[in-house]
Amino acid sequence: MIEEFQQDSQWEKIAYFPGCSLNSTAIDFNVSLKNLLKLLKIEFKEIDDWNCCGTTPAHNVSEELSIILSARNLLLAKKMGYENILCPCVSCYCKLLKASKVINSDLKPENRLEENRRDLVFKELKNMGFDINQKFNFRVYSIVHFLLLIKEKIGNKYLEIKNDVNNSKEFELLRGLKPVCYYGCVILRPDYVIKFDNIENPTSMESILKEVGIESLNFPFKTECCGAILSLTNKNIVIELSEKILSAAQDAGANCIIVCCPLCQQNLDLRQPQINNYSKSNYRFPIFYISQILGLALGLSFKNAMIDKLFVEPDIRI
Repeated sequence: MIEEFQQDSQWEKIAYFPGCSLNSTAIDFNVSLKNLLKLLKIEFKEIDDWNCCGTTPAHNVSEELSIILSARNLLLAKKMGYENILCPCVSCYCKLLKASKVINSDLKPENRLEENRRDLVFKELKNMGFDINQKFNFRVYSIVHFLLLIKEKIGNKYLEIKNDVNNSKEFELLRGLKPVCYYGCVILRPDYVIKFDNIENPTSMESILKEVGIESLNFPFKTECCGAILSLTNKNIVIELSEKILSAAQDAGANCIIVCCPLCQQNLDLRQPQINNYSKSNYRFPIFYISQILGLALGLSFKNAMIDKLFVEPDIRI
């Protein structure tokens, strides 16, 4: 699968779906990623008039509703001339990818239930005014998969600017990093997602960070659950699960954690004081988005990578 996508240069023109979190609680992910894409001269366009994918609440009410909400975004991208979609938010990625598997022309329903679902989705899309008689070939990318595809481009850019900025404050921070990479429990596990890496022991983020001279430590908890959306309904479970991740990072000798999911970042960063209070510990791990670290390595300032948005601020002497 990886080889097939590496031969396809269409990622150089891609639609961008921020979703709700990247315009609110994960604005630092949004800004740092957009600035990173600009540095790399990746042509991207935010989908016009996009709507919420529905995420877990809509899915719990009706799977068809969740698919329809997500499929609308795909058809809006199609109207703009895009069929390749980047979804930085892991939840949005899963929902839009699932919708693509329902409406893509080359994927035929395997049973009557799937056929009825596709008919219902297309009926609602037609009622919205979309042309449903055209061929669809949507490819939806998660942030880690996308960065893996452009890994060589990242490495080349780093070599180009390394000597010009290696005395900056940003590089001082990067030189002191001893990170572990945390993928969360969703990006590779559902049966319908693209298996671009090992499900239990992924190494994609580690290999991407190597392109900018950052070595990551071994971390056995990289795909353990942080509690995810239970932060809204059962905070104590989130605190217990997230504490185990921080404890494992500490045991690994890390001084920071690099993530790719807004909800994981929030649970590990925002709730760190609560975790410390619960476990009588003194964790102080900055929780960086991978886009922030790559951006700093490629010349972004702390401001343009929105490092000041972190609740647990990094020590420049880290």
